[in-house]
Amino acid sequence: MNAPTSESTSGLGFEVDRDHVGWLTFDRPDASTNLLTPTLMQELDALLSQLESRIANGQILALVLRSGKEGSFIAGADVEAIAALSSAADARAASAEGQRIFRRIERLRVPTVAAVDGACMGGGTELILHCDYRVASDRNSTVIGLPEVRLGILPGFGGTVKLPPLVGMQNALGIILSGKPVRPSRAKRLGLIDEVVAAARFRSAVSEFVARVIGNRVERTPPALGFGQRLLERTGPGRRIMFGAARKRTSAEVGAFYPAPFKAIDVLAGAVGMKADEAYASEAAALGDLAVTPESRNLVRVFRLSQAARRALPEDVAPHGRSVNRMGVIGAGMMGGAIAELAAAHDIPVVLKDIDQDALDSGLRHAGDLLRKAVAARVFSEEEASLKFALITGTLEYDDFEGADLVVEAVVERMAVKQQVLREAEASADGAVLATNTSALSVDEMASGVERPGSVIGLHFFNPVHKMPLVEVVAGPRTSPEALATGFGLVLALGKTPVLVADRPGFLVNRLLAPYLNEAGFLLEEGASIEAVDGALESFGMPMGPLRLLDEIGFDVARHASREMAAAFGERMRPSGVLDRMIEDARLGRKNGLGFHRYQDGRDRGADPTVPRLLSREEATGPGAARSSFPAEEIQRRCLYIMVNEAAYALEEQVVEGPDPVDLAMVMGTGFPPFRGGLLRWADVEDIRKIHNALSEYAGTCGNRFAPAPLLVRMAEQNRTFTDLN
Repeated sequence: MNAPTSESTSGLGFEVDRDHVGWLTFDRPDASTNLLTPTLMQELDALLSQLESRIANGQILALVLRSGKEGSFIAGADVEAIAALSSAADARAASAEGQRIFRRIERLRVPTVAAVDGACMGGGTELILHCDYRVASDRNSTVIGLPEVRLGILPGFGGTVKLPPLVGMQNALGIILSGKPVRPSRAKRLGLIDEVVAAARFRSAVSEFVARVIGNRVERTPPALGFGQRLLERTGPGRRIMFGAARKRTSAEVGAFYPAPFKAIDVLAGAVGMKADEAYASEAAALGDLAVTPESRNLVRVFRLSQAARRALPEDVAPHGRSVNRMGVIGAGMMGGAIAELAAAHDIPVVLKDIDQDALDSGLRHAGDLLRKAVAARVFSEEEASLKFALITGTLEYDDFEGADLVVEAVVERMAVKQQVLREAEASADGAVLATNTSALSVDEMASGVERPGSVIGLHFFNPVHKMPLVEVVAGPRTSPEALATGFGLVLALGKTPVLVADRPGFLVNRLLAPYLNEAGFLLEEGASIEAVDGALESFGMPMGPLRLLDEIGFDVARHASREMAAAFGERMRPSGVLDRMIEDARLGRKNGLGFHRYQDGRDRGADPTVPRLLSREEATGPGAARSSFPAEEIQRRCLYIMVNEAAYALEEQVVEGPDPVDLAMVMGTGFPPFRGGLLRWADVEDIRKIHNALSEYAGTCGNRFAPAPLLVRMAEQNRTFTDLN
């Protein structure tokens, strides 16, 4: 490539090579990713004025848009700017301004080529949609998507206008409504990408492509639509069926809780046959309406919390971490196999150990099954999955842990067993960080059994590991800065969100979940039906009801955890007798097909009508016993208020640093409805004094487990919120 001349502004660089090709480079200073901030958009607008002049003078024959960040194109618009929008009018104006600038790119009188090497999301995708051609690298991190619905909005810089003509309306609906990115190979099949090139020679491959464009030697064949697709997309009755099916499918997936996907369907349907200016205006108006909804505000808040969590490591600790280039996992059960698969999926060689060959084989099979599911979901190709599975080594010996940077145990929840395996790992993996996947046991007590107690840290993964985004990072009082920083860094490298929690029984998520699940048991004892309890919480927005969740956890596991919580926290965590009676009846939950629900052929067949006979109402406590009717609002209050109360206890004990980590952990660790912003944000909206008064009333009728926490009492007296505590 001939030497270019170069000009630059803050975040943008521009150069013209001797072949008269302009290279516009996005390179946000002092940042690992590019964002379309308001300032950068203004700079782009000003630069386009210069480009239009130079193009008119014949100085530029083609324009390439690229990133200066290796492995990352543009992550999207600046979420802080979205959060700062104060009115629908402001949001509509911001959308219209972004559309105007991108349409200037579309109108340039030379071919424009987007060179995508790395993640291209949101506004970045809308930017490349306004280019004439799109080239993508085959790098693993290269994905293209429009995730705006996950923030409670829709694409607002022209995405709803430009995507359907390129990939077809059905494919556009799938990309926009799911918010999921697509890999380059699929993007090319859809028509979203013109060419996929090797990342190793990306710059030269893009130059060759541009030369072909200038020479008019790029042939473009739009993806062929089948007869059924043409019928749906190109006829009035077909479109009514297509959009109706999209609304029905969206309703089944998100209920009425999230307005953004429904608004996106309306915008896409309404734009059919519209002139471009009208379609852009419709998109901007819809974004204006959505950006100020409570749902969007809360979803944006949760996203901001997740980003802040990645930077939560104290400044004096962060420099002590080291990369994990080789990892060991002890225990080849479901959790161990899943953790091993997660490491391999992120290209970390891992040794999976067990003491039994059959158990080891089972763990390896589970890891392989997860990788095959990833292939089916188009996360990896079959070849990629095979290469990643090859990174997992099964063993019955500790000798294979030599050279591991970190070893995580995922064995049975018994202190003596965990201490023993950590001692054995320490002897074989000299200098390794020793991590425990315990869900409740003391990290410090575990550390007391090894020679290097400072090397022990808690990394509590949630089941299913490949789906749950949260990992609780637990530092005991003797955990060293090196162990903490290394464990925290590993969580980030594995694509998970870390939340720092103190070494207290149940840590945070399980501690708050325990009274919620327990209260569902007390409600059953008092005569509430399975359908009423689960239905009430599902109508609140929980992904599943508490009794259905207990089925998934397994009654033996849940009973063990509830007894641990009762031993640690006394009367307020005293378990109901429901799980004992279910286990006495040979019920373990989904694992043996018999729980509060019945399961057959892997499918939930609904609430089991034989369960009520197991639950003796005579054992129910308080004057509310043996009732036949429980309003959904009462069930919600009892299950949720008691969880808020336990969060207040945890905050006073400094289990986490403030309410924000509580909200993030409950959304990512339990599925608490993101559109509500988290447990404590919802509690603020519900009103702290209302919650306090209801808890006091329930304490009199149902028992002292409802007695308001001292912090909650003070907040009610001072008319303060959890937001104030942040």
